Amino acid sequence: MAFTIIGVDFAYTLSSLLVLAEKGVTDFTLVAPDFKAGEHKTKPHTDKCPFGMVPVLEDNGFILYESRAIARYLAEKYRSVGPALTPEHGDSKAWALFEQFASAEQSNFDHFVQVIISQKHYNPMRGLPTEPAIVEYFETKFREKLDIYDVILGKQLYMGGNEFSLVDIFYMPQVGTLFKIGDGAFVTDRPNIKAWWERVTARDSWKQYAAHATGAQ
Repeated sequence: MAFTIIGVDFAYTLSSLLVLAEKGVTDFTLVAPDFKAGEHKTKPHTDKCPFGMVPVLEDNGFILYESRAIARYLAEKYRSVGPALTPEHGDSKAWALFEQFASAEQSNFDHFVQVIISQKHYNPMRGLPTEPAIVEYFETKFREKLDIYDVILGKQLYMGGNEFSLVDIFYMPQVGTLFKIGDGAFVTDRPNIKAWWERVTARDSWKQYAAHATGAQ
């Protein structure tokens, strides 16, 4: 039976859509709330996600919010089709490494890129000022983190090891947004990150959503 994802086909919702595309799953509905009207900040949406955010998954009465949780759920739900995206059950070492790299995405990547994107992209859209001091601080720290990622990706092909996985999918939406706001140099200035990006964006799953994800025509 079809399920519903409340969200849009870019930003954080995109991680769930990429999982489904990798799995070849098309029997779902994507529903975008009326953001301008603040629909996501009022009932019934806040009954599903108290924080008033997207994405939200509705699967036959089961409701789940938070993009990484939804992506993990979908990867497990459809584990038997397409690429596994997560380690084999019972492989404790593989899972430890998977969680290591997944945790790094939140603490060493998203923590910084989310502020940069909010300041430079979403604040102007919302009529809010961009704070240059905040942008400078987070961009400086972000560059330091990316230099480390560039070293890591000189030793492995993907963010979670030598195979494409859910960890890569966690990174891809916000990297796409960097290109959308004209900050693709964060990626292209670092050869190993650039090579990783070229590998993951060559996948058919990404090509389905590339235009909205990066603003490319």
